[in-house]
Amino acid sequence: MLVPMSSVRRSEDRGKWAVVVLTGEVDCDLTPALREAVDSLTAEDHGLIVLDLGQVSFMDSAGLGVVVYGMRRAGALGGRLRLAGPGEQVRELLRLTGLDAAVEVFGDVPAACAYGPTPKGLERI
Repeated sequence: MLVPMSSVRRSEDRGKWAVVVLTGEVDCDLTPALREAVDSLTAEDHGLIVLDLGQVSFMDSAGLGVVVYGMRRAGALGGRLRLAGPGEQVRELLRLTGLDAAVEVFGDVPAACAYGPTPKGLERI
């Protein structure tokens, strides 16, 4: 049985938004790389971040912890962290933990980047 490779990579920016693509399982093995990506972006004063979750098969509490960490880091710069394309497992995890009320979630990367840093709750799916 092949285990899908998990990875974090910076994609091409979309306007003012930095896009980070996650693949595979976002768990304790991948979260250090995700935290490093967030730290790198915020160190460059990049506070508008989209996490592309379209290829994520699983996320656990460690992954959610880095999402919250990223939201705080981006917010400290007056920016936002948005999620794009999460699957059912991630959506359910967000709902169960109440984070669906705190993080902006969009159907895909273009939708997440189409709007400026709007007040939370607007233009959400």
